[in-house]
Amino acid sequence: MHKIKIEEKLDEILFVTFPFYYGEESLSGIKCGMTVKKCGSMRFRWNENNVNRVEKLELIKRKLNVPKKEFVPVELIHSKTVYQFSSSGENQGLLGDGIITANNMLIPTVTVADCMPLFLFDKKSGVFGVVHSGWKGTGIVEEALKLAFEKYNSCPEDFSIVIGPHIRDCCYIVNEERAAYFAEKFTPDCVTELEAGGDCYCGGRGLPVVWNNGSGKLYRLSLEKANLSVLEKCGIKNENITVVEECTCCNEFLGSNRRETAESSVTGSAIPSFTVQTAFTVLE
Repeated sequence: MHKIKIEEKLDEILFVTFPFYYGEESLSGIKCGMTVKKCGSMRFRWNENNVNRVEKLELIKRKLNVPKKEFVPVELIHSKTVYQFSSSGENQGLLGDGIITANNMLIPTVTVADCMPLFLFDKKSGVFGVVHSGWKGTGIVEEALKLAFEKYNSCPEDFSIVIGPHIRDCCYIVNEERAAYFAEKFTPDCVTELEAGGDCYCGGRGLPVVWNNGSGKLYRLSLEKANLSVLEKCGIKNENITVVEECTCCNEFLGSNRRETAESSVTGSAIPSFTVQTAFTVLE
């Protein structure tokens, strides 16, 4: 497994990219990445006209030197629904959380704001894509791999996977019910009981634990470990997995539902808001 950190100064750029690895080889001609907080809200809904999103995506294409390629989104619904697209326009009006394709003129995109983006690439078949994996959608990457086999005869052992920045267990605190669900559904290793006096570290500042509390014990949840258990089950080779070791809640230059919503409550903002980011995979 390859563990990497974001080295760029995120207050100076609009997006960051990550490499795919196949064994020890860093693959060329394929990139994945996501926008950062400075880029502004990249929220996508079919009934909205997000001018900032449209303008920034065009700028990103120029910076990636792929001006003729087309960003292809679906509207997020926190599901395990993955689509396969062969051409532009097939995504119109669709709701879901993942896209795969073999058309290098398309740039599959999803939105994230603490939830985990997982990026996929099979160098043998040329299939690539991205999925949004929140707590409800954990396991969606398995659906993407099944769809790739069905549509392209792609095998899991040929895939390279990148686990992108997301809220990590330093800040993701959940109640007993959700912890039990993840321990049973995925792996017991992905949850640990919250230590006495523990809270959301949030880069050392500490924010109040106000999410999913309910009653009973609280737990730290690792979406990384949960998804690694899914990838292992699917047959993804450990050496083909890259993990970006960045917590969106801790890094104030990334958008974070939890951090920004908590900050709004502290400042007394009437309308809590957070910065939605675009995650994408582009085959050059």
